[in-house]
Order: sequence, then structure tokens, then C-alpha cells
Amino acid sequence: MRRGWLLLLCVTLLVWRPLDFAIEFPSTLSSLGRRGLPAMIELLFHGVVAALAVAAVRALSGAQPSGVLLARLALLASVAAAVQSFYWSALPHQTMPGDKLPLSLLAIVVAGCWLLYLRRAREA
Repeated sequence: MRRGWLLLLCVTLLVWRPLDFAIEFPSTLSSLGRRGLPAMIELLFHGVVAALAVAAVRALSGAQPSGVLLARLALLASVAAAVQSFYWSALPHQTMPGDKLPLSLLAIVVAGCWLLYLRRAREA
């Protein structure tokens, strides 16, 4: 894999879900009791996705054999978490209703491009 593209993939994985979770967690912690079990499960899911993304970055940057698989899983989980948070969320978000579809499509396209890159880089 080319070093520049790999670095950009690592930055994407580190910024996309972990940063979102780092902002989401403290802002929802005080109201988690009122939001109930669905909000707790959603927050836990977002934390697992963020941890998976960080694990993928560590594996990719260390040239571990599991790096590509972890990156694929992290990208798929990130898309699932992004779309889920736009449409079926128990947590507060500052997304305008008209922005949900374009942002969901953007998340799908970004992940799709990275998945294509990982596939082609592995074949080369």
C-alpha cells in the first residue's frame, strides 16, 4: 500500500468515529438516565465502533496482517453508526432534517471508496 494513502486512511479512521464519540459521550452522559436503555446501547455501540477504528489504525500503522480486515470492519461499522445516528437515534444530534440523506450518502461513498482502495491495494 502506498504510504500517503495509508496515512490518509488512518487519519480518516481516527477522525471519523472516535472524534464523534469523544464529542458525543460527555454531551449525553448527564441525560443518559432519562434517555433510557436505547440510548445506553447506542452509546455503547458508538464506543465499540470508535475502539474498532482505533484498533484498525494501530494495526495498519504497525503493518499487522489483520490491519486490512480491521480497517474494512471499522469502515463498515462507521457507516452503520453514521446512518443509524441520523435516522434512529435516542441521543441528541445537531443535524438538520434536510442534511440527513446527503450526509448518509457521503458516509457511504467515503467508506465505499476506502473499501475499494483496500481491495485494489491488496490485489496489487
